[in-house]
Amino acid sequence: MILSTKNCLHLATKLATYTHTGLLGYEVKRFADGEYYYRLQYLKKPKSVILLGNVTPDPASIFELLALAEALADSRIGIQTLCVPYLGYSRQDRQSETGEAVLAHLVAEMLNRIPAKKRVFVDLHSDTVRAMLSPHTEVFCLPLIVPPPLARGFDVVVAPDKGAQARAKRIAGDMPVITMLKHRPKHNIVERAPMSYPVKGKRVLMVDDMIDTGRTIASAAILLKRQGAKSITVAATHGIFSPPSDKILSSAPINKILAGDTLAPHVPPGGRVVSIARLLAEAL
Repeated sequence: MILSTKNCLHLATKLATYTHTGLLGYEVKRFADGEYYYRLQYLKKPKSVILLGNVTPDPASIFELLALAEALADSRIGIQTLCVPYLGYSRQDRQSETGEAVLAHLVAEMLNRIPAKKRVFVDLHSDTVRAMLSPHTEVFCLPLIVPPPLARGFDVVVAPDKGAQARAKRIAGDMPVITMLKHRPKHNIVERAPMSYPVKGKRVLMVDDMIDTGRTIASAAILLKRQGAKSITVAATHGIFSPPSDKILSSAPINKILAGDTLAPHVPPGGRVVSIARLLAEAL
């Protein structure tokens, strides 16, 4: 059976279909003082489950995942697989300034304590984060989001910053890869060096692991269009789309945005959600 946190039910229902299994329910209450209460609901106790849940910026998300893991342990139900499609706080994987908390390490430590036989993550943000996690399987979804027939319609693959370079090379095949330079003077601000890139008259596929506010993608697209790119398509595994991403992306010269459904499906106008459920089911 699959036991899913509330923020992953959109994927859990699809996975249940692909894996031919059911969903394990649970009850959540809050006491007068605000404390949470969790109770598993089943007629016949399963021997083991797949525990599925996203870690989002809301600390309640990881608490819910840990609470469900505790409920399973206290009920003597094993966790065959822990699956975390979206791992929040991954961008806080190192100290940029003195005194910062490396929250990716804290989140990884909490997940590592969950007694699962297998661990599955989707398109992790960095090698640093990969090293923080216990032995695991990582699912790379961009070839599903941009399948080979679609990919053949492009001339060049672009990484909007150095962090996306490995992903771009992995999906490019025989296509050339361009890695753009980016500078962040402060949080949520992106600056581009006035560099020239060989994109004139070319159909560009830009790839990244996630789209948050869209500033990185938009600033890259604006620069490439000014340099003569014929068209720009963007593909990312995790579509966060925090405000004001709709405004930022809709005003950028982007022809199409493709995003996976690790998070609850949402894309800006003209975008398309591609489900990763089938690929994830194979990994489970």
